[in-house]
Amino acid sequence: MYKKMKLEGVAKIEPDHLGDPLDAAVDKALRDKYEAVVDKTLGTIVAVLGADKIGEGHILPGDGAIYYEVTFDALVFKPEMQEIIEGEVVEIVKFGAFLSLGPFDGLLHVSQITNEYISYDEKNARLVSKESNKSLGEGDKVRARVIAVSLNEKEYRESKIGLTMRQTGLGRLEWLEANHKAEVSAKTEAK
Repeated sequence: MYKKMKLEGVAKIEPDHLGDPLDAAVDKALRDKYEAVVDKTLGTIVAVLGADKIGEGHILPGDGAIYYEVTFDALVFKPEMQEIIEGEVVEIVKFGAFLSLGPFDGLLHVSQITNEYISYDEKNARLVSKESNKSLGEGDKVRARVIAVSLNEKEYRESKIGLTMRQTGLGRLEWLEANHKAEVSAKTEAK
């Protein structure tokens, strides 16, 4: 889930940026220091939106930089347990599908796609169900639920997000639309 948050931090203005306008130098220092940082509590800081309050500058002996305490707004992404998300399939592998979810990729294991047996069609790079012949491939849009979150602060690429589509209202968007049309048609015929 994306959130706008107010954070506090320190902006280090290097000596070669001391001639720049203070707001611009602080914004650049905040972006360089905080953007793409993963924090287990906050999630991932996707973007620094700008400083609200810049405190007094501090100089440390032997360091030519000036340090400012800053309050700033940031756009943060943190996947929450049981959250319903929509994403795009970016890769199909033998054991499942990877979905793009903001700054992370989530894994949809073959056992979590449908209640049917799923096989991997290597030639077409698709996952196909045995009974209903539903398929999942790169570029497909899906709705899934987050069932596992493990954020790695040191190496964000090692973060893991587990997903499921085995519940009502979840799945490839085309499957959901077809189910909805069938339900509406059945209700219309019943009247």
